[in-house]
Amino acid sequence: MIKIYDKLLLAIAVLVLAGGAFLYLQKSGAAPSLNLPVDVQLADNPYLPKIVSPPTPLEVNWPEASEQSTGWRYDVFTPPKIFIDGNGQFSEEGWEPPAPPSPFGIYLAQIERKAYRIQIEGYMQEDPTDASKVRLLMFDEEAQKTVFARPGEEKSDAEFKLLSFDIERLRDEDNNIKKIARATILDQRSGEEVVLIDGERRYDSDFTVIIRSDEDASFNIELAEAASEFEGPMGHYTLMEISLEESSIKVNKHVTDVEEPESRTLKARAGDHSLTLPVTNPRTNAPENAEDIFDMF
Repeated sequence: MIKIYDKLLLAIAVLVLAGGAFLYLQKSGAAPSLNLPVDVQLADNPYLPKIVSPPTPLEVNWPEASEQSTGWRYDVFTPPKIFIDGNGQFSEEGWEPPAPPSPFGIYLAQIERKAYRIQIEGYMQEDPTDASKVRLLMFDEEAQKTVFARPGEEKSDAEFKLLSFDIERLRDEDNNIKKIARATILDQRSGEEVVLIDGERRYDSDFTVIIRSDEDASFNIELAEAASEFEGPMGHYTLMEISLEESSIKVNKHVTDVEEPESRTLKARAGDHSLTLPVTNPRTNAPENAEDIFDMF
């Protein structure tokens, strides 16, 4: 009995499956194929592109921002106009830096001093207890040569006589000894006694102030005394003061139609190369003890 039911159920399932397949095949055959070409009929008037005219720009006149009660300038639809003043702070008003002042027009190139014709370069002590047994190295600036001399000797070629030589020993607050060596000569050309100090360059009283200009490279003037007036590339000037210690001068620039009078102190730009003292290290048969060696220089 059970086997008959099983066969019946199987037969019903086969019939249902066959019916479903038949319906699927019927619908698939009725639908048009997607790969078939489509015949499209165009209208009588073909497509023509439409020409579009360019847009006309609109002209807008924005009004100037008006000043508000706070002082700032802005409108409803405009941002505030913000400026920066001379101190770098935000400001409601514009600011322009002032025009740079006109140049002074001149500068001090150099104060040239003429060295005295005889200089002392050094000394050698053969006996520290006997001042007469010393040999000095003098330098003749005119002949550009070294002259050896002892106290009392006369050097006719260099036109001087070495009158005396002494060494002064000073102690500072730290009990260090400082030596000051002085040579006194008779200048046979002028008849004057001149004191020369070892390590210090001596100059004549005459000097020359050399003034030049950045605005005119060809400008060069030499003056020998104060209260001298001269014409420069930027106006009229007066040399008022000369300071040899500071290597500076004071100059007044006279008033013009567009400028007020101005006074400046000018420092020398270039150093005086004549201040360099030649160094000579002579070879001698000097004593071997330490004190004598230090006394030699």
